[in-house]
Amino acid sequence: MQNIKENSRIYLSGGGNEKQSFPLDKFFFSTLPKDGRFLYVPIALRGNELYPTAHLWMKSILELHERNDVQFETVDDLFKLRDLKGFDGIYIGGGNTWSLIQEIKDSNFSYQLLQYFEAGGQVYGGSAGAIILGKRIDTHDDENKIGLSDMEGLNLLKDYSVACHFKDDQHDRFKAWAIKNKLPVVCLPEETGLIIENSIAKCVGTKSCSVYAADGTKMDINPEESFNL
Repeated sequence: MQNIKENSRIYLSGGGNEKQSFPLDKFFFSTLPKDGRFLYVPIALRGNELYPTAHLWMKSILELHERNDVQFETVDDLFKLRDLKGFDGIYIGGGNTWSLIQEIKDSNFSYQLLQYFEAGGQVYGGSAGAIILGKRIDTHDDENKIGLSDMEGLNLLKDYSVACHFKDDQHDRFKAWAIKNKLPVVCLPEETGLIIENSIAKCVGTKSCSVYAADGTKMDINPEESFNL
């Protein structure tokens, strides 16, 4: 990625419900201008019973954050999406990581998203939506029903990968993952997220996140603390 504008920003949520992600969500929604507009991408839930009501869930989130002035468009078919320029933010929700990355790549939305981000846009990824923004996507336990073998994410995080719903008993797993793949990985518990701007990642929420370097060295980042990507 070259010539990324300074106001480009990425939000990574470790997952959980609207109460657990409240601090991160609050910051994202506070950046949207009055009468702003953002794109909601819930397609990772396709096939789940929650998918038909995803737009209602997003509407409730806006009400929770008292941003009823903001409008959003829910996209069901990425192949029909032509232009992201009119959106003040892109929100990619959670669900199945395998199907999400395949649809994003097959539809060329990955290219549109990169262009949008480089031009100064902001992108929010929740759970699966956060994982696909990293270097590799094999950091989760989602069922790979589509038999996807390509592990490459969109790599918007300078070769970092992302693990969500992180628990204390998974430290050995992701230390080994980092060493095996020779790549750094950010491990986000529920209730925790990152705000990334100008290659500086700030931890937001109620729990610390753990960052494993490519050699397996661990660094814990407390809420309100930052590290450089």
